[in-house]
Amino acid sequence: MSEAPSLIDCVPKDPAENLLWRQEWRTACHKDATYQHAFTDAAMEDVLFWFNGFCWLFEPRAMVKEIPFVTWPHQDPCILTMDRSIVESAERSEPIDVVVDKSRGQGATWMYLMVIQRRWIRDPLFSAGLVTRNEKLVDSSRDPDTLLWKYVWMLEKLPPWMLPGGYVRNLNDHAVTNPVNHATCIGYSATGDVARGGRKSVFALDELGALDWIRAENDRSAMDSTHHVTNCRFLVSTYGADRGAFYEAATEDNDAIKVILDWHDNPMQNRLSYKLAEGGKPEAIRGEEQDEVNKYIKANQQRLRRLEKRGHTIVGKVRSPWYDVECGRPGATPRSVAKELDRNPRGAVGKVFDTEVLDRMEAECVKPPVWRGKAIIDPERCIVTGFVRQEGGPLKLWFKPGLDNMVPMGSYCVGCDISAGGTGSYSSNSVACGVDVATGEQVFEYTIKGQMATRFARTCVALSRWARGAFLGWEATGPTGSAFEREVLEELGYWNVYYRTVLSVSSAKYQKRPGWWNGSDDDKGLLFERLCMAMAEDRLIPRSADFIRECGEYEWDENSKIIHAPTKIHATSAGKAHGDRCIAGGVAWLLCSERLESGLDRLNETSQNPPYGCWAWREARDNADRRKWTDDEPQPTLRDILRN
Repeated sequence: MSEAPSLIDCVPKDPAENLLWRQEWRTACHKDATYQHAFTDAAMEDVLFWFNGFCWLFEPRAMVKEIPFVTWPHQDPCILTMDRSIVESAERSEPIDVVVDKSRGQGATWMYLMVIQRRWIRDPLFSAGLVTRNEKLVDSSRDPDTLLWKYVWMLEKLPPWMLPGGYVRNLNDHAVTNPVNHATCIGYSATGDVARGGRKSVFALDELGALDWIRAENDRSAMDSTHHVTNCRFLVSTYGADRGAFYEAATEDNDAIKVILDWHDNPMQNRLSYKLAEGGKPEAIRGEEQDEVNKYIKANQQRLRRLEKRGHTIVGKVRSPWYDVECGRPGATPRSVAKELDRNPRGAVGKVFDTEVLDRMEAECVKPPVWRGKAIIDPERCIVTGFVRQEGGPLKLWFKPGLDNMVPMGSYCVGCDISAGGTGSYSSNSVACGVDVATGEQVFEYTIKGQMATRFARTCVALSRWARGAFLGWEATGPTGSAFEREVLEELGYWNVYYRTVLSVSSAKYQKRPGWWNGSDDDKGLLFERLCMAMAEDRLIPRSADFIRECGEYEWDENSKIIHAPTKIHATSAGKAHGDRCIAGGVAWLLCSERLESGLDRLNETSQNPPYGCWAWREARDNADRRKWTDDEPQPTLRDILRN
């Protein structure tokens, strides 16, 4: 005798059919209290019936924003595991941690919220805690990105007869209460004492692997403070780095239950999945899709070549049309895709820079300097007063200084990397790299060994003033960065400098800090990836052969750490503060990118721009903003546009 079908087998899984089915039973339940009790009991008995019959998703990116939650096959085991862990941890009074190791966009946040909400409805005195990395993401009456906005939105999608007493929401306390059974769901931001001293049925830690958590060490603090508060925790995240509490929980041998949500198992994302052989022949992962895969590959050769040019692995890797589109989006680097989609916290290994890109730059862009020598700098005023030709001099120019010894009209960025100042055989250089914002062309390089950070700072300020008040940035990490910063800002008062945005651990607010921070291999890897992509897409035109050479010397080692190969071979104490052209060029491009995104250097053609930062430049910028935001000038009508 065959077993009776489960409740979920009665629910249509096609989204359109599921919606019609929901409309039918909602109409029937509206008129019959018996139906209401039956459907409520079914949802409280079967968590998958609850999801597929009652739950909804808010998807602002789609044409239809509100859609029924019809679970994908790879979501069902995760939902069952989370729900079962709440029950078993309470029954056995033993801790159970569920680690959800996911690709981006698998619906994991909605899943744990809905698992918790069902328990909140049915279990008396159930108490849940939701932790996210800052208070802005906890709760809001207007922001759908916050956890409790999603939670309350979902409550309001339920039929009123399922919530006999409604709910009570307190925005100040970030709490939602069931007035009938006194169950609660409370949101917290990541601090060192999350719910310390309290008790919870379950805690969900959202995006625990994000860099914001890791850099402030809030991930470990949240894990410590929730350790004895609850017997059940959901650790749900993608990888932000190959370190931190989530990385350790997901990759190390421990007692946690580990669940994977991978895009390869997502039916919306793995359609026409394929793998290319060495000769370029495609092999469909599902044999019945082979003909469609062949057509797709034939029609998208140019896209695949472009992705390969940007450093993405094309041959021998499972891909899909959806995955190809994600890799092709602006800012999608191989390392970011590896972490966000491939669940690979260490990203690609081998050479950091694409060797084909470097070879092309060397063949097409690298040129001998037009002028080489030494800049004469007034030590008191920190200005360039002249130039002296010198073979092997520290300053290389890819233009000939005019009669006034000034650079051509335009806007410039200067990126700096600072060495420890040693003069030994393997000591590193301090480097300043100048780039034309409008053209992306490297215009000068200043390289010197044995110069202390404070003196190098005065040199860089003089070069920046000479380059028409250039936008100046530097690596701010360590004692050399601190000394450079103090000299530039406090002693010399140079104002046109780069400030990064950081989250203050003490105030939990975002602040501006000078310089680029090289706190980890992730920071350096991101800087290098952006630099490589800029060269691959011909947005940055390097001129220095030494710069290209040094880019090729950076590698990922066996532990997926970025190393400078010559420094590793000749390991010395001076090598620990390695300053070189590659970092300086990366910082210079970071500054250029910010200038281009802000639009501050697009007021006119560069040749028509007044010197950067002067009164005329500021007036032109204000006039441009006024034209953008007011009606001082007549706007073209639709008829004018069509006529033109």
